[in-house]
Amino acid sequence: MLDVPHAAKPITPSHHNASATAPAELTGKQVFKLFPTPMFTGMLSDITICDRVEKKLRELQRAGRGSVAARDTMRAYMSPDDLQNLPEMAELVDVIMRESAQILDIYAIKRDSHYITNMWANIAHPNRRHSMHMHPNCLFSGLVYIKTPKHCGPTVFASPRQLAKNLEPTYLAKNEFNADVFVMPPEKGRMLLWPSHVPHAVEEGKADENEDRIVVAFNIMIRGRVEISTARLDLS
Repeated sequence: MLDVPHAAKPITPSHHNASATAPAELTGKQVFKLFPTPMFTGMLSDITICDRVEKKLRELQRAGRGSVAARDTMRAYMSPDDLQNLPEMAELVDVIMRESAQILDIYAIKRDSHYITNMWANIAHPNRRHSMHMHPNCLFSGLVYIKTPKHCGPTVFASPRQLAKNLEPTYLAKNEFNADVFVMPPEKGRMLLWPSHVPHAVEEGKADENEDRIVVAFNIMIRGRVEISTARLDLS
């Protein structure tokens, strides 16, 4: 139980027990957040990287490289998933590699190296929804907001522990201990990184339909040999 400060009630002296004492209580209280699910975020120090990335993405889109949504749905374009190999993406790739290395170090993950397995862009109608999904075959996933029209759809993260909700009480207010959904407002130049098993989606937006919402997404994996008895794995 959390230690919530409250006003102490004065003890009224008793004629029968002048040395009345307060009831026993727990002292030295602590809260341990067991098995946390982190989501790392930060802003690009050079926001103009976004403009240079968008320029290249528009070139790919005009050249017909990638895929487009069906005509009867809101407009959406997805680039090829190997953007990390393009020279024009080098600035952004460098940031992603440095930040993901720090996260792997925070987790104390033994490895020979790490790399971007896939990197792709979504250029879409700013109000288009994207259903809940996860990214398989990688350790971490991330995205960078390249263009974010006002009121465009936010990214939503869901708890990966849904099976723990076999009993769901009524909460007076949502907080970090009981919430099972986290909403991240989009912001140009902001990068997000999270464990790949965390479900996420894009909510419907309410933006001016003349602008596109542009996001670059990516996955991170390690190289090396996992030395666990009965579970060895070569990740070369």
